[in-house]
Amino acid sequence: MSRRVLVVGAGVMGHRHAAAVRAAGDRVAVVVDADLTRARALDENALAFGSLAGALASPETVDAAIIATPSFQHLDQLVTLAAAGIPTLVEKPHRIPGQDPAELLAAASGGADVFVGMSTRHWPGYVELTRAVGAGELGEIVGYTDRMAFALPEGALPAWYFDRSVSGGGVLVTNGVHALDRARALLGPLDEVTATMRPVLPGHDTEDHAVVRFRAGTTTGSIELLWAPYEPVGTGLVVTGTRGAAHIAMDGSWCISNGDGTRTGDAIDIDTVPFAAQWQAFRSRAVGFGVDDLEPTLTLIESLYREASDG
Repeated sequence: MSRRVLVVGAGVMGHRHAAAVRAAGDRVAVVVDADLTRARALDENALAFGSLAGALASPETVDAAIIATPSFQHLDQLVTLAAAGIPTLVEKPHRIPGQDPAELLAAASGGADVFVGMSTRHWPGYVELTRAVGAGELGEIVGYTDRMAFALPEGALPAWYFDRSVSGGGVLVTNGVHALDRARALLGPLDEVTATMRPVLPGHDTEDHAVVRFRAGTTTGSIELLWAPYEPVGTGLVVTGTRGAAHIAMDGSWCISNGDGTRTGDAIDIDTVPFAAQWQAFRSRAVGFGVDDLEPTLTLIESLYREASDG
C-alpha cells in the first residue's frame, strides 16, 4: 500500500529521503521547512508548511514522517511526532551530545515508532559482511579498522556543522556516529574505548580528526575519522578474521575473501542506493535501528567528549 509521507527539512538530505520515498512507490504528501520556497521545491505536489506545528494542525493525514533537519532540531521534532503517533525515520543522530534523551526514551518505551537513519549499514557491502560474519565465514574476528575520511572543500557543509553549540561536536558525532554504530552492530559492545581528537581545518572550534580505539571481545579495533583539505588515501573498513578478511571502500565497493574464494561488489551511488534500502527497511520495521539501539552510541560519544575535555 502506498504511504503518504511528511518530510521535515527540505535541504540536501530531505531531497535524498524524498527520492527514496518515491522510488518505493510512496508519496511525499507534506513538506515542512522554514523556507517555504525550498519546501515547495522538494515536491511540487505536496502541501508546504513553515513549521511542524502548522503541518500537524492541518487536515492532511500522513502515514509516516522523515526528519532531515539540522541535528540539533531532531530531538524536539521526534518527541513531537511521537506524541502525534506518527512512525518516524530520523536522520542520524537522533539527538546531539548534551541533549537529554529522557522524554524520547520514555516515548519509545511507550511504543513510539522511531527508526534512526544509519545509511552506511544499508550499503550492500556492509549487509553482505554482516551475513558473512554471522555465518562464520571469516572465523574469529581479530582486527577491525575503519578509516572514514572525506575531502572537505570550503562550503561543502553548512556552517552549523562547525558550531559546537548546535552540532554537539565535529567529525566524531557527525561521521563517528556511523562508524561506532556499525562497529557495535557487527561486533557487539565496545570496551576500553579511548579517543584523541583535534581540529585540522582553520577556523573550526570542532574536531576535524579523531581516532577511537577499542576492544570488542577478542577483537582489537580502531576508527579514524577525518575532514581534510585534500583527498584522503587508504580509507574504508577492513575486517580481519582467522579464516578470512573483508574490505568495504568509501565508494561502497567491497571484497570478502576466505579459503573458499573471493566475492566482490561494485561501487554504488551512496546518495541513492542506501537511502532506498533504508526506506524499505523502515517500511518493513527492520530491527536494530531503534532509539534504544542507537542511544548507547550517543552515550559513548558523549563520554569521549567529556574525557577529551577533562584531559
